[in-house]
Amino acid sequence: MLSRLFLISTLLLVGITTVAIGAAIGKTIEVARAFKIPRMQSGNILNRRFISGVPGFPQCLNANFPLLESSSCVTAKTIRAACTSEDQPGRVDSDITCPDDTTCMDFVTIPNEEEKIDPFAVCIDDKFLRRFDSDHKSGVFYKTYVLNDVADAKATISINIYDINQKPAQITKVGITVGNQSGTRFNTHNYSRIIDYETDEKIVLCLQTGTKEELYGYFSFLDGTYIVTNF
Repeated sequence: MLSRLFLISTLLLVGITTVAIGAAIGKTIEVARAFKIPRMQSGNILNRRFISGVPGFPQCLNANFPLLESSSCVTAKTIRAACTSEDQPGRVDSDITCPDDTTCMDFVTIPNEEEKIDPFAVCIDDKFLRRFDSDHKSGVFYKTYVLNDVADAKATISINIYDINQKPAQITKVGITVGNQSGTRFNTHNYSRIIDYETDEKIVLCLQTGTKEELYGYFSFLDGTYIVTNF
């Protein structure tokens, strides 16, 4: 059956201001800049039938495996779509190159009835993202910011780390704190999390790395949440 992504509220992407690994705790609160991705059909339905051929979205290129199951960033410029079939067993991966001046970002859906969370990836215009450069430093840095126009009181946060060759780069820790909500992922190159968000609420990111290799981090948000259903 066809796998569909439904946007529960208006889709909104937010880029975060550049920061540097190894910096002291940031005292400046940055206000996020928003970018709305145009609707492709009434009801904000985003599925394989409607996004096929649209640059920046995952695609299932094998006609025998046309159903989009999930997607992820395999490089800063490449989305990998996991594709299945109603008639054949197994899974086939399809790689799509992001358009020029865009970067691949990973997000997650809300849990379904089986408590399964599905990853999905989108190529985002670079002018709506902010990149940090590690400057060959190791250590911990923090960044504090607020979001504008979170209409549904929920947001999906995404953090991706890449190396100088645009490949995912594992760091020691990524932490997120929003009010009484917090989450941490260790030894990872990305982290996406759905948060409850109130106007002017502060969000603090904490990233830790033990390498002095050059790293680049990207931050983005979606206003609202996604859910996957099959029918």
